[in-house]
Amino acid sequence: MSNHVYIEGKPRVFGRFVLYVLLIIGAAVTIWRFINGLGSVTNLNDTYPWGFWIGFDILTGIALAAGGFTLTAAIYLWGSEKYHPLTRPAILTALLGYIFFVVALFIDLGRGIVMWRMFLPWRWQHDSVMFEVGWCVATYLIILIFEFLPSILERYNRQDLIQLWEKITPLVVIVLVTLFTYAMTSSGLWTIAILVITVLFELLQMMEVVPRSRPVPILLIMGGVLLSCLHQSSLGSLFLIVPHKLNALWHTPLLPIEFLLSAIMVGPAMVVFEGIVSARIFRRKPELELLSGLAKAIPILISIYLVVRVVDLAVRGAVFSAFELTPQAVMFWVELTLGAVLPLVLFATPEIARTERGLFWGSLCAVAGVFIHRLNVSVIGIKVPSWESYTPALSEYLISLGVVAAGLLMFSYIVRNFPVYEKPAGQEIA
Repeated sequence: MSNHVYIEGKPRVFGRFVLYVLLIIGAAVTIWRFINGLGSVTNLNDTYPWGFWIGFDILTGIALAAGGFTLTAAIYLWGSEKYHPLTRPAILTALLGYIFFVVALFIDLGRGIVMWRMFLPWRWQHDSVMFEVGWCVATYLIILIFEFLPSILERYNRQDLIQLWEKITPLVVIVLVTLFTYAMTSSGLWTIAILVITVLFELLQMMEVVPRSRPVPILLIMGGVLLSCLHQSSLGSLFLIVPHKLNALWHTPLLPIEFLLSAIMVGPAMVVFEGIVSARIFRRKPELELLSGLAKAIPILISIYLVVRVVDLAVRGAVFSAFELTPQAVMFWVELTLGAVLPLVLFATPEIARTERGLFWGSLCAVAGVFIHRLNVSVIGIKVPSWESYTPALSEYLISLGVVAAGLLMFSYIVRNFPVYEKPAGQEIA
């Protein structure tokens, strides 16, 4: 039997009321957007075609969902089994993050209703970064659904379907990865090579030459990590085409690597943040031992990210831009100080990193830092020498808040009605 349980506590009434109000207002503004077009709810223009929605809903939302692939990689690929109780909440957070990423993208695009056309072979754009991101997100969303399926099947006590899930999941991953390879390359040789490798790996597991992982098929984890790394970095590639617009503090050939490193860095921090906040909301005791253990990796990841950023700035000679009296320079220092230096100090201090308050503030700073970094790249760092400017409209904020509120309400519903969290140590398992 599974040792996962349902959360019995309910969020505070005032908090739920606020979320429902934000959801209703966001839904109303969204309806207005579809009736009257993007121009009725945004301050976007031809000079600034991407704004707050891209920076917050898309770039930040995808980055904050990185806990799903970083934690599963740490557990199933690198053997950190003691953190297994944190996987389902992390996967659920990632799943909801990607679902509402698609919802936000549907709202943001002028003709989001035709997004499905990217799956038609005669419309494939192999040289387009957006095409790669779209396919990555779509295939990774399917993988996240399969990763979370055991919680749904356990909810209805369908052990027969869980056994079926174990059998068909590797086949689904093989099909997804093979199809993704062909869509990205149009190369029959590469497609056959990936198909042969994945099928051979599964056959070796069936013959017990390679140990089969439990409880999640290793191919599912490997596919998720691969696709996550690809599109986390590709989101940074989108901004390489605007060297004339993006400030030198952020425009760099290493931007895809910096996007990937920041997503990996914020993954454990997001898991820690979610663990503490959800425990407070549902009146549970946080798994401080697990969370503080997971937090030990954060200073290392932040240090790697900081070294890459600083060395890149120095090599490109862009470090001087950080000392100019400009809004971009100010936000650069806010980003690095709040989002990297401060959490590095907090997590590197054992007396702080072992406390609930220290974990909360350290993880919050890391999450805020990635949020600011994404906004710096997509909005604040964009400078156009013309009369046009861009300041997000109130309706843009309201729609984004509505999307976030919907995600939080959905998370609350799922953890109270599906087995997501594990029983605390010492409790008997029914």
